[in-house]
Amino acid sequence: MRAPWDGRLACVRRRLGVVVLFLAWMACVVASASPTLAREQRRVRLTVWGWWNREGYKQAAAEFERRHPHIEIVTSTAGGQMDEQKLMTAIAGGSPPDVINRDRFSVGGWAARDAFLPLDEFIARDGAIRAEDYYPACWNEAVYEGRVYAIPNSTDDRLLFYNEDLLRQAGFVDAAGEVIPPRTWHELKHYAIKMTRRDARGNLTRVGFVPNYGNSWLYLYGWQNGGRFLSEDGRTCLLNEPAIVGALEWVTGVYDALGGATAVDAFTATFQGGELDPLLTGKVAMKIDGNAVLNFIASTRPDFNFGVAPPPVPEGREPLTWSGGFSWAIPRGAKHPEEAWEFIKWMSSVEAGLLIADAEYRWNRSWGRLYVPEISPNKRVNEAVLQRYAPRHPRFARAFRLALEMMNRSRYRPVTPVGQVLWDEHVRAMDLAIHKKLTPRQALDAGTRAVQKALDRIHKRKPYPPLDPRVPIGIGAALSLAGLGLFGWGLRRDLRQRRRPGRHETLAGFLFIAPWLAGFLLLTAGPVVASILLSFCEYDVLHPVAWAGLDNYRALPRDPLFWKSLGNTLFMVLGVPLGMAVSLGVAMLLNARVKGMAFYRTIYYLPAIVPAVASSILWIWVLNPQFGLVNVALQRLFGITGPQWLQSELWSKPSILLMGLWGAGAGMIIWLAGLKGIPETLYEAAEIDGAGGWAAFRHVTIPMLSPYIFFNLIMGVIGTFQIFTQAYIMTSGGPVDSTLFYVYYLFNNAFRYFKMGYASALAWILFVIILALTLLQLRLGKRWVYYEGEK
Repeated sequence: MRAPWDGRLACVRRRLGVVVLFLAWMACVVASASPTLAREQRRVRLTVWGWWNREGYKQAAAEFERRHPHIEIVTSTAGGQMDEQKLMTAIAGGSPPDVINRDRFSVGGWAARDAFLPLDEFIARDGAIRAEDYYPACWNEAVYEGRVYAIPNSTDDRLLFYNEDLLRQAGFVDAAGEVIPPRTWHELKHYAIKMTRRDARGNLTRVGFVPNYGNSWLYLYGWQNGGRFLSEDGRTCLLNEPAIVGALEWVTGVYDALGGATAVDAFTATFQGGELDPLLTGKVAMKIDGNAVLNFIASTRPDFNFGVAPPPVPEGREPLTWSGGFSWAIPRGAKHPEEAWEFIKWMSSVEAGLLIADAEYRWNRSWGRLYVPEISPNKRVNEAVLQRYAPRHPRFARAFRLALEMMNRSRYRPVTPVGQVLWDEHVRAMDLAIHKKLTPRQALDAGTRAVQKALDRIHKRKPYPPLDPRVPIGIGAALSLAGLGLFGWGLRRDLRQRRRPGRHETLAGFLFIAPWLAGFLLLTAGPVVASILLSFCEYDVLHPVAWAGLDNYRALPRDPLFWKSLGNTLFMVLGVPLGMAVSLGVAMLLNARVKGMAFYRTIYYLPAIVPAVASSILWIWVLNPQFGLVNVALQRLFGITGPQWLQSELWSKPSILLMGLWGAGAGMIIWLAGLKGIPETLYEAAEIDGAGGWAAFRHVTIPMLSPYIFFNLIMGVIGTFQIFTQAYIMTSGGPVDSTLFYVYYLFNNAFRYFKMGYASALAWILFVIILALTLLQLRLGKRWVYYEGEK
């Protein structure tokens, strides 16, 4: 008979055998996988931001990976193109992408901040990319102070697109019946007036031509008239030189002839995209736009009877156009600059251009669409693509040849570190002039001063001393120690004043708030202290902080947009009592004892939970002057022609106030809680004393609701001073800066112009204003706020 331990020993042996077999199998797996793992570890992950997620570019990237097995491309559509906030944050944080696809006119600004690597050494070393292969307008726009910072990857030029049927109906034909497009500004204005139509109420139903609809801008008209926007050395703004003033006067005259910019803006607000494009539907007879419209027409309505001509010019001048586009750049701090350059070389090659064109051609043909190639900034790529994929349809072929010819007459936006400021000010000048707020000369003078100030800030920079990093660290440490000391002293005093059971409760309470307190100190208090310091400094995120003293605060009173934004925001405070009155009225209606009241309360509360972006887009359509719900209701119910709403300087802010009333359900909940807390006995006593409904409301409801009125008033004022989303989504601060609210202006300074010091000063001025108003309300509240239980 075997001992019991013999069976146990046999069991242990079997288990050990299984373990040994498993370990041996794992060793084989690891041994076979180790070469693969080693290869994966050696593989470079090349990050590309601003990627165009189109079939041609996908195939070009796949081919690059096939040819470079050690490189894996990781793409993102965000962060590039015009998303400067994400890119700036990535560069400042030391984790930029390896390649970025940026709007070419912004390259000068990034180069001035030392944010992009110069590519001259790569170009000279390889010789694969040559300046002479590119159109001058494309190549030169990526050159800053004699160095190349980006390689152009796309371009366009502006042409006049016109509806041949409408021009023929208007009689603009020669003896043979062929359509004659306008060639000069005078002819263009004449054509625009003659082809414009209105309905019985005087509303536009068709417009012949809108100077700033499409993609022309004041840049084009200024260049056509012989103007320059910057001096040769890039240090002097010439936005107000006579040629550009004359161009803006002509643009303003066209708007006036069409009935004014406000009426035209209201009409263009009805335009839609796709197959409902206004050029295709006959709402617009002519427009100046980029050559990409050719591919759009080919894929949407290839049978559309259109024509293309050079943009009309002043009498006696030669036709010209201007080009934009995007470029590949390598941000400073990129982890794989060599691999990034290999990628840029490949994407700029003729072979990659053909691969992209072939994929786009086959994709369009699979949908039964015509294909019109895009214009490449590389002339060699254009030649190769045209040999294979030149448009066969005569109309598109003629238009495409004209677009290529005009590239040799193309201008480009000034390469300057203040490119965004120059763009914004030239847009603002046009907006102010066409809406008759200023004359063209006055508007351009104001824009010139703003751009020149930005240029002087760079080229005549004050020798601000760098801020010693030990200063903010020391201040932060001192404040932290002071805060911890006060916290410890308060905790100790509280514990001494309590009995033993109460001490445990106090400690438990502090332990519960400890996570929030830690988050506040690390994530909120730190940035608050930093913003105080930055308000006394000059800082653009990428360069070291420099001490500027009170210069940021001294600049505020001299900034007209500071006062404009503050005035716009103060106007919106009028909406606080209006919103409170509406939400209180709704709450009183919903406080009645009626069947189905829970359903009604839900319906009225729903707008309060709609995201701000979604509600803003909704109200753009509700307030549309032509077919918006509000104006249609006014016309059909009362026979009143509604205002222009968001397109009007006078009505833009009331439009946003009206939108705010739609969300009154948020305040309704608070009012309902207050109404439910009023004892019925007070109303019964008032009724016995002979009080009617109005008297009971005045002498019972209002006093008992005074704490709720006080709370809503304070929170409403604070919220109004922080208004941002509506202007950002609905109006972009326009028209003529009528919705440029304070926080929106602060945002522009911080995240468009990267003037962090000035933006911090704006933030602290806002804090002081809100604090002062809140303290004033707290002081005045003692006189009229009634709390139950007080004598």
